[in-house]
Amino acid sequence: MSKPSVVVDGVSKKFGLSLKSALKYGLTDSCRRMVGLNSDHRLRPGEFWALQDVSFSLEPGDALGIMGVNGSGKTTLLRILNGTYSPDAGEVTLRGRVGALIAAGAGFSPMLSGRENIYISGTLLGMTPREIRRRFDEIVAFAELGDFIDMPVRNYSSGMSVRLGFAIAVIGTPEILLVDEVLAVGDLNFQKKCYERIQQLKGQGTTILLVSHSPGAIWAVCNKGLLINKGESDGIVSVEDACRAYDHVNMLLRMPSGTSEKSNDSLPSEYGGQRGGTGDVIVTSLELLDEFGRVITEIDYGQSFILRHHLEVRKPLRDLIFRVQVDAEINKSVAILDSYESHGQFYSLEPGTHVVDVEVTRPNLRPGVYKFCPSLVRRDLGVHLFFQYDMATLMIRHITDRFFYADFRATTYLESEFMVN
Repeated sequence: MSKPSVVVDGVSKKFGLSLKSALKYGLTDSCRRMVGLNSDHRLRPGEFWALQDVSFSLEPGDALGIMGVNGSGKTTLLRILNGTYSPDAGEVTLRGRVGALIAAGAGFSPMLSGRENIYISGTLLGMTPREIRRRFDEIVAFAELGDFIDMPVRNYSSGMSVRLGFAIAVIGTPEILLVDEVLAVGDLNFQKKCYERIQQLKGQGTTILLVSHSPGAIWAVCNKGLLINKGESDGIVSVEDACRAYDHVNMLLRMPSGTSEKSNDSLPSEYGGQRGGTGDVIVTSLELLDEFGRVITEIDYGQSFILRHHLEVRKPLRDLIFRVQVDAEINKSVAILDSYESHGQFYSLEPGTHVVDVEVTRPNLRPGVYKFCPSLVRRDLGVHLFFQYDMATLMIRHITDRFFYADFRATTYLESEFMVN
């Protein structure tokens, strides 16, 4: 049985919140190491944990997709694996030659040409001069640099730098490949070539660690997933579960941080703002309830929910139409709930307080964050009696028996059958 190619055991890494604290503690830790003492593993004032007690192991041929929101510690982990950083606690064991592309043009000397940087970077990756010469033309062809190979790297675009760095990292057939957010560079044909090369390396037994914000890229390459959130991780899970967990963390960040204020008596009588109307009726609050009548802020995909309107009617109303606009984060008016479209009738209300429930059954809204905008109109008037944008917010969670990944901009799932002949 082969030994794991990558072992991360209880790795932690802390940084200073300011340059002053970073220099102060860096000097202190350097002095401790000079006298044979370990670095201080405690979190000192002015520091934070970029990674804390992260553990996992990978076998040859494994491809691990690492996901997390910005600042979660993903790149810090790759830099520890690459040897750029040393962990403050824990151990890392790598077995084999490491190819790494952590940032565009990282490690390149801007004053030297692409040709010269190939020899320097290849040597740093463990390639011999003979091996570099033998693979030189292959690297240049893969990077699609052609006549630009003898131009100083400082004159390269970011895309050219990434293509060259990626070509150097993958042509040398590393046993371990570290890639951080670079698969979206170049045109579609170059991206296709990158994916094909990674799959080829994976088939040859290379262990791959890929950091990306794209669930599609992770799912295409990886057979295992790891979510890092605020420097912590629960360990390796399936790719699908990692993508769901990453999307869930993103949705939580996009949810309102506090409860929205209830409407008051004042109501702007003009359009252009978040709220307005004639003042004949006001929606004082809009509650989201599950099918059992419990107040909710999130719900599983496909579950029914209720929009409960609390109304203050100030004048007798007839020919009344209730309407709710549903907005997604990117697209507005992805759905409209309209009482006349649904039932073909109008409503009358006397002055006083009223409750209006709108039950949404079997919604096909894809996982994401949605905002609800209630309004009331009359058939014979061309203006709103009341309207308010973003009055309530609902997060629709992923479910385990279906994997939504194709396009985060999509809002509606349509039941369909695919027949291939």
